[in-house]
Amino acid sequence: MPRQITSADRAAVAQNIRHTKIVEAGRKLARIVKHVDPDAKTKAVRTRLEKDIGKWLRFHGGEAFDRPWSADHLKVLDKISTAMNKGGMFALAMPRGGGKSTILKWVTAYVLLTGRRKYVVVIAATAEMAQAIVDFVRQQITESDTLHAHYPHVTTYARATDGKAIKARYQLRADGKASGILWSKTTLVFPEVVTPDGKPYPSNGAILEAHGLTGAIRGKWKDTKTGKVLRPDFVLLDDPQDRSSAESPSQCAMRERIITGDVLGLAGPRKRIAAVMPCTIIRKGDLADRFLDHKQHPEWQGEICCLVNKWPDAQDTLWKEYEHIYRDETSEGRGFAAATEYYKSNRAAMDAGSEVSWEHRVRDGEISALQTAENLRIEAGTQFWSEYQNDPQDILNSDYKLDPVAIATRINGKDRRVLPEDCAHIVGMVDINHDGLRWALGATNNDRNIGVIEYGIYPGNGAMLYDPAAPIDPESVAIQRGLTGLNAVLSEIVLKRGDDIARIKIMMVDCSGTWQDAVFKWIDRKPGNIPWIASRGVGNSSYRPNANRIGKPGEQWHNARWRGKGDVVIHNADFWRMRQQRGWLLPVAAADAISFFGKQGQRHDKFAEGVVAEVLHNYAETEVGSLYKWVIAPGSRNDWGDVATGLYVAAAAVGASPVAGQERTPKKAHVVIRRPGR
Repeated sequence: MPRQITSADRAAVAQNIRHTKIVEAGRKLARIVKHVDPDAKTKAVRTRLEKDIGKWLRFHGGEAFDRPWSADHLKVLDKISTAMNKGGMFALAMPRGGGKSTILKWVTAYVLLTGRRKYVVVIAATAEMAQAIVDFVRQQITESDTLHAHYPHVTTYARATDGKAIKARYQLRADGKASGILWSKTTLVFPEVVTPDGKPYPSNGAILEAHGLTGAIRGKWKDTKTGKVLRPDFVLLDDPQDRSSAESPSQCAMRERIITGDVLGLAGPRKRIAAVMPCTIIRKGDLADRFLDHKQHPEWQGEICCLVNKWPDAQDTLWKEYEHIYRDETSEGRGFAAATEYYKSNRAAMDAGSEVSWEHRVRDGEISALQTAENLRIEAGTQFWSEYQNDPQDILNSDYKLDPVAIATRINGKDRRVLPEDCAHIVGMVDINHDGLRWALGATNNDRNIGVIEYGIYPGNGAMLYDPAAPIDPESVAIQRGLTGLNAVLSEIVLKRGDDIARIKIMMVDCSGTWQDAVFKWIDRKPGNIPWIASRGVGNSSYRPNANRIGKPGEQWHNARWRGKGDVVIHNADFWRMRQQRGWLLPVAAADAISFFGKQGQRHDKFAEGVVAEVLHNYAETEVGSLYKWVIAPGSRNDWGDVATGLYVAAAAVGASPVAGQERTPKKAHVVIRRPGR
């Protein structure tokens, strides 16, 4: 028989319910955060400061902006204000140490706290670099006393999270509803609270996100509590390139496409986005240089600021002597006091004609902004021109310069695989690497004007030819399989000269390295009708025009027969590399010139990178022959350059020459040092 419920039982249950409600209410109360609005005087100061972004930054930034603004600073701040208030895009290059990064970090905080923009996306070269700005804003709204005094409707709720995402998630405002604050590694969302008279604050629900440029940045949007879709309306592109990507034209082109397409499309089809891009020109033609160029991107209102606007009249006299004193003294560990004394004694003459961009930029121990700039020029060396002047100089000393952008866009107006009317031969070259066979076909006339009509990588699509660290097949097996596959691809390519089918005259394949035997074995039993032949380039000092020669030698090349292997085209790699590189500088239709297929607007960036990877640093003609010194740019690969050089050798091997019927022979003379182009 069930036990009957007594009054004592009912009292116990009621007490338990009351206890549960009290505990729940206590927990809820613990999650509630309230703020107190500033007094009328503080509000008036806040309103006055918000009307002038420069004054706002100096008030809240404190020691970060303890020196007066320069004319460049004021110009930059004015453009930033225009962008955030009216829309538009602004690219900015300032000298290193000029406060560019600090300004933009504080501008991000200003935009969010004042409600000038509601959805700010920070995009940098990497996600980690972008996250640093989010961390900065997070730190300021939790630790800055001046911001707390002016914007307690944000900072009070931020401080209450104790930096924990879980506390932000369950935080409540005074009416018991969620405050809306979000606190994560890459995203901040400001609380949604109301004034004492029930009005929302301008900063309510403001969003800050961080992304790397090459990450997933398309189609960003947020649903608000009212059902409205919020899209990014302010983008801060903080140095969207690093040194590695700046050196790569294809990387620059890819990032340029991302910015003009994905980034600027974040705001949606109806709203004009505001964007600010602080950047540094690392090399001519890089991503920053493109967006700062008013001709290439006039919509970005590019502004380039330099440390020194005008160098002094005595730059090559008194300042040259100053540099000698500075270097001598500092090298002996005595500092630059003697150099400073020299400057003091001759200051009027040494300052004459100069103009610095920020007269208050003076380091400890120096007596003027000009002296600081001159010392930085001495200390930073060649990097001074990119880091402080935004005018990078060429480090390597070469009299002919290959511009990767100029090469990538050097087109002859022909469609892919279409042969010019004066085409005499089709020649080809293959360069072997573990990540693929890079190959190209060139149409050459009798004057050796070469048009690249097709090129590619086999197998392509990121597939490896073989893995040198953990090969599934031996290297030789993988290479022979790859050559068989490439041969099949080339056999399917239809090349026409008018109505006639044209055939490849010679197809050279590099046989240097550990794959030499594999190449000869494959050529010995090659399928099909393509005339393959091994190719071997050697340095100028090692080239012997009669070594194992077959027939008459050509200009720095000859056919040879290697016992037990087969026939091979041997060439002076230094000579032909220089010939090939100079070919890109000749008029497109000239003898010995080279160009790409394509119509206006087409680019060949990857190929161009390989062409410019090797720079002829010095060249000399001596009694014992020519001397070459090549330098490969750090992080670069010269594979496509080797392919282009092979096209020149192949063209020479079939009889094409810019000097019809003539062969050039080296001249014996006393030692004459010269550089390329002299």
